[in-house]
Amino acid sequence: MLAFSTTSSAQKKVAVRVESKAVDANRGANPHIKGEAPTTDKAEAKSRGTCSVYFDNYSGLYVKVYVDGYYRGTLSPYGAFTVNVADGYTEIYCISTGGTRDWEANGNCSGRYTYSLY
Repeated sequence: MLAFSTTSSAQKKVAVRVESKAVDANRGANPHIKGEAPTTDKAEAKSRGTCSVYFDNYSGLYVKVYVDGYYRGTLSPYGAFTVNVADGYTEIYCISTGGTRDWEANGNCSGRYTYSLY
């Protein structure tokens, strides 16, 4: 007799609506940004234990995406993409390419997060 056991390891889906706010023009260096987009071709090491974070841009603006302060890509207006991040991320930060609007939220790998930017 054969017995099969299945264990569900599905993560709960977490939808987060993130409203933009105006960026203070006089704030100086942005404390949410630790690293910008790479300017040279350097292959990164593949990290173990990654999770996926989905971004959906409803703002109509081009938006740079940062996870825990590091650049992860640029969303086109009304576009979407998925970012693979290391386990344990704690914050997403997004800023329009013109620097006039930004979005921020907390998250982690215990759920499949979808951040909808408005």
